[in-house]
Amino acid sequence: MTLYYFLVFVLLVVECLAFVVLILPFPRVWRRAVLRWVSKSDLVARSQIAIKFTFIAVLILFIDAANRTFSVQNQEKTDINDTRAEVAHHAKKFYNQRNMYLTGFTLFLSLILNRTYVLVVELLAAEDNLEVIKKQASNQSKEQLRFGEIEERMRNEIEALSKELEEEKKKERDFETLKKQANQQADEYNRLADEYNSLERQGSSESKKTS
Repeated sequence: MTLYYFLVFVLLVVECLAFVVLILPFPRVWRRAVLRWVSKSDLVARSQIAIKFTFIAVLILFIDAANRTFSVQNQEKTDINDTRAEVAHHAKKFYNQRNMYLTGFTLFLSLILNRTYVLVVELLAAEDNLEVIKKQASNQSKEQLRFGEIEERMRNEIEALSKELEEEKKKERDFETLKKQANQQADEYNRLADEYNSLERQGSSESKKTS
C-alpha cells in the first residue's frame, strides 16, 4: 500500500471513530459541549479548507482507482497459459479494487458523517429552543397565575367596597327616614302648640268678658 492510500485508510478509521462518537448515547450535556466547541472553534474553522482539499484528493484517487479497475477488467489476456502473468493480472486487479473500495468508502462515509453532524447540531439547537420555549411558557404561566391572584384580590376588594357602599346607602335611607319622621313630629308639635296657644288665647278672652 502506497503512502497516500495509507493516509486514506487512516482517514477512514478517523471517520469511523467520529461517526461512532456521534451515534453513541453520550449525556446530552457532554455532546452539546463538544459540538459547541467544534462549531465555535477557530481551529476547526481554519481546518475546513484543508479538509475540503483532502476530500478532493480522495475523490481524485477514487476516480483513478475506478478507472484502473475498469481498465484491468476489460483488459484482454494474451497468454492464458502464463501463470505469472495471470497472477500479476489478478494481483493488479485486487489492488485496484481495494483502492477503489477504500477511497469510495471514505468518500461515502464522509458524506454520511457530515450529514449526521448537521442533523445532530440541528437536533441540539431544536432542544435548546424547546427549553427556551418551556421556560417562557413557565414564566408566562407564573405571570398568569400572579395576575389571576391579583384579579381575585381586586374582585374581593370590589365586593367588599360594594357591600360597604350598600350599607352606607342603607344608613343614608334610614337617616332620611328618621329625618322625615323628625320633621313630621316637629310639624305635629308646632300644630299642637299653635292649637294650644289659640285655645289659651280664647280662654283668656272669655275670662275677660265674664269679668
